[in-house]
Amino acid sequence: MRASTQARALATGAALVALAGAGAEPAEAQERLEGAWRVDALIGPGSRLVDSPQPGLLLFVDGHYSYTFVTSEGPRPPLPIGPATAEALVDVWNPFTANAGTFEVSGDTMRRRPIVAKSPDAMAAGAFNDYTFRIVADTLWVTPTGTEAGPTRNASTVRYVRAR
Repeated sequence: MRASTQARALATGAALVALAGAGAEPAEAQERLEGAWRVDALIGPGSRLVDSPQPGLLLFVDGHYSYTFVTSEGPRPPLPIGPATAEALVDVWNPFTANAGTFEVSGDTMRRRPIVAKSPDAMAAGAFNDYTFRIVADTLWVTPTGTEAGPTRNASTVRYVRAR
């Protein structure tokens, strides 16, 4: 009888620890995200690797994020002095993305809700971006999984390192 009581007590204790850990996990993961992360590599569909990507920075602080990233594989051309053609503006602005807003974490998923963005559609009412993420030491991997429009197809993973 005593062994069975001890087993129940251990099982109950283990369940309580698991529940307490589950409740604390999002806060802990959110705290581990806090800070500045710079883009280190892109891992595209089919394991295509870009290990010298253009600059990008992802910041997390107090439930808010800011994201700026040059999406081209090479440097953007300089903006011409004086009046610019539509083509020159596209060459400079298209391979750049930026947005900032709030974020929430649940387990290994993150939902970001842009408040301000380069793209007006990205900051429309109800807009969000979902991601899975993983942190190991000072390295963060982030993979988009969907938006309010549906699942992401052919997602690339961005690898970040903590900025110093």
